[in-house]
Amino acid sequence: MSSGTPPFTGLPTPQRSDGARLDGAPSFQLLDDTLRREGVLDNALLASSVPWQSFVGCEQELRQAVVAFLRTCGFGSCEPSSLSFLVFVDGVPKPCGVSSADVVVRYVFDGVGVRNDWVNVADILGVPSAEVHASVEAIPKVAKALQGSKAQVVVVLGSGSLTDIVKHALHESKDERPFLVLPTALTVTAFTSAFAVLEDAGAKRTRVSRKVTGCVWYAPVLAQAPAAMSRAGFGDLLARFVAYGDWYLSHELGMAENYDERAYRLMEPFAPLLRAAAPDFAKCPQSLQTTEMVGAALSMAGIAMSVSGETTPLSGYEHVVSHALDFLRLTSKRPLVLHGEQVALASLSSAVSFDWLVAQETFEPERFRTLPANRVQRVVRGFIEQAPLFGEGELTLGENDRKNMRHALEADLAHAVDHFSKEYLKKHEKWLAFQEQWPAFLLRWPSVRARVRAFTLPASEMEALLVAAKLPCIPEETSPTTTAMEYRWALRFSPFVRSRMCLGDFLFWIGEDPALVAAV
Repeated sequence: MSSGTPPFTGLPTPQRSDGARLDGAPSFQLLDDTLRREGVLDNALLASSVPWQSFVGCEQELRQAVVAFLRTCGFGSCEPSSLSFLVFVDGVPKPCGVSSADVVVRYVFDGVGVRNDWVNVADILGVPSAEVHASVEAIPKVAKALQGSKAQVVVVLGSGSLTDIVKHALHESKDERPFLVLPTALTVTAFTSAFAVLEDAGAKRTRVSRKVTGCVWYAPVLAQAPAAMSRAGFGDLLARFVAYGDWYLSHELGMAENYDERAYRLMEPFAPLLRAAAPDFAKCPQSLQTTEMVGAALSMAGIAMSVSGETTPLSGYEHVVSHALDFLRLTSKRPLVLHGEQVALASLSSAVSFDWLVAQETFEPERFRTLPANRVQRVVRGFIEQAPLFGEGELTLGENDRKNMRHALEADLAHAVDHFSKEYLKKHEKWLAFQEQWPAFLLRWPSVRARVRAFTLPASEMEALLVAAKLPCIPEETSPTTTAMEYRWALRFSPFVRSRMCLGDFLFWIGEDPALVAAV
């Protein structure tokens, strides 16, 4: 044990029964109050999806949070020197005051007295640190590192991608060790959700994964994250203003089996706070108040999805479009746009499309698309053949060069055709079966569209949030830039991206062009 470090039993008792310190963290208190009001913490099954959490502002508070976490995990009576942490990082330096996050956290762990072994996932995967991303290929390699360690606690210090890799490696290994996450940027909901988003042959797929045991939000490192990453986290949260419209519409069309509105109610208290905070993302760094609020909102988003048993409440049409754009870049090995940037842009397209939808008085069944199952693969292949895989390069490539470059990707593209066709067919039969219920749906349409409107933000208000936060409103404003050709393709391909129905599917099925409806 380090000199001057008090034993576990000598530390102040945390204020909450679950050990989290909420002093000076009003948004995390709001999170706690909302979970209690909705009965989540009183239900053992639901409460198991709620990680222990603490929002802290200095090294001393971080050390106390680590000790409180260990108490929560049942290690309170252990000598610190008998415990060890296995800490995963990605090798990308994260500023923290005048030092870096890994130096500060290592110092804190040493101060607590626990042994800590550090693993750079970039070394395990054999890639540059900047190229670490969550993929199915990464899981067995990280699982091997887990299996080779006898540490009592697994820790991630880093990004959402790193969290998803380690989280799913734990899940696949059936490893039940306590899992502590220390986010280094406010980017995604992965830090508290029981899901992992993994790339598989160019397609991003959401998998049920390991639950997070605890999450410590350390303000000094979060505040110094690149401004673009913080804006991306805000952009990811903007899905809250459109995605529930997708789930409700899917429910009304007989496509959603587990629809409920608890997740909406869990996120609702954060809606006015998010809207008010948009201008703060045009500045760098954000205020401590905004940092704390966005951390709590991202946390609640992850919890809301976990409690629902699916990501649907905060992942609709906007995420499908983002996944389609990722497919283009992952397949051609180009750098990805930040997830939240794409989600923000696609949330605007979703809002525009919902505006169009709720303006419709009725529909024309004679225009409906009931694609025969035996034609699905041919249609998907046509989309893949026309996919603008090379971004801006598509405009300068000669036909032979393009053909040769695509030929090198032939195996991946063939796999993609098969994969996306299977995803579409999972919902295809439900759409065909719903045709018999269409007359009854039309009778309900006035009340359905009113409810859809209540769940979604008008495009003018969504655009105002993007402008205020300096998020992209057109494809060319993303970084790296997205071409209009890529974006239109992603909108039109959206029905084939995943098995869960969203607005893009409905537009396709009723005979509309999703890109034209979105006015792109």
